Amino acid sequence: MREGPMNESSPRISVYVCHRCIPQGSHLPRQWTQDGIRVQVTVLPCSGKTDGQYLFHAIEAGAQGLLVVTCPRGECHLSQGNYRAEIRIRTLRRLLAEIGLEPERAELVHCAQNDDLKRLILDAVNRFCALGKSPVLQSPAPYHSDVRTSREAATKS
Repeated sequence: MREGPMNESSPRISVYVCHRCIPQGSHLPRQWTQDGIRVQVTVLPCSGKTDGQYLFHAIEAGAQGLLVVTCPRGECHLSQGNYRAEIRIRTLRRLLAEIGLEPERAELVHCAQNDDLKRLILDAVNRFCALGKSPVLQSPAPYHSDVRTSREAATKS
């Protein structure tokens, strides 16, 4: 695991972690590389603060995988945050399947403070690596000839 700046073109895995899952006094790097994969960690006040739109956008932007780490079931400090996150991941997985992407690219794991958080993340990174690069990165963005940029519209008007 190597911390610090990394190649922006390398595959990326986005990790969203409830701050209560991070053991007190431990250091969880916000980004590192693992076998050429960029791992980016975002710490949340609660996993329930994940927004389905942002989760989908991470996949749409080419994330090879997306992991949400929540408190154990029934132990959310803010009542139902982990339950909300679970629903959002289920919904995202369904959407991914509908558009032809592997639903396994989105995962949720429950983690208590005494669990090995880094190990849980690295295990997920390995599962995402087994899926290969995101097909989103391999296909060109759709271009619709009838859609003009604002600059084109301004110059042709």
